[in-house]
Amino acid sequence: MTRRTAIVTGSVLAVVTVSAWVGLGQLPTATLSILPPEARFAAWRSGHEPEVSDYLTYLESRGVNSVVPPEQLFRAGRRWRACGGQEFAIPPAPAWKNIVPTLQLLAQLQRRGLLGTTTVASVFRTPAFNRCEGGSAASRHLGNYALDLDLTPPLDGVSALCRAWRREGAQRSWGLGFYSPTRIHLDTAGFRTWGVDHHAGTSLCAQARQAPPTSL
Repeated sequence: MTRRTAIVTGSVLAVVTVSAWVGLGQLPTATLSILPPEARFAAWRSGHEPEVSDYLTYLESRGVNSVVPPEQLFRAGRRWRACGGQEFAIPPAPAWKNIVPTLQLLAQLQRRGLLGTTTVASVFRTPAFNRCEGGSAASRHLGNYALDLDLTPPLDGVSALCRAWRREGAQRSWGLGFYSPTRIHLDTAGFRTWGVDHHAGTSLCAQARQAPPTSL
């Protein structure tokens, strides 16, 4: 058996394992790690079905249930393997309303062509997971206000996005963070911007404002 065949065979067996275990809602971490996100979410959801369904029903009642796929909407963060915790988390019911304006903002930015294809990497975090993820003690993820986004391709229209943030940010309490050209943060819990060191001066919006006009 070649190495490629062994990898493919292992993946097939892992999918079969999901089918067998999904009703129990528990899978070995090693098995989870090699599965696609949709399969990992299905395995986790089977053990949290009532709470997941209630949350999705609430978001549907607010018209934002289809903005982000469910396997992304419940993601706690990128470092779930290293942190030894669950990849997915359900915010407490009193915090459900907090994500609604942020999802509305994301949907509007995409419709206006200010953001392209996005994958949500982090939404609600518990305090313990937030510490492991390297989040601030005042992280808006703790209150279910925030989305961390992975962009494909990298952000191309920084100036247009920043103009929208300057024009609309105060009214919408829009927080906009830039961690890299492919990783940004959105929330609706305070008008502010920051860059890789969490200071306003390193925000791409600050740099875009200071940049000289491009010659034609």
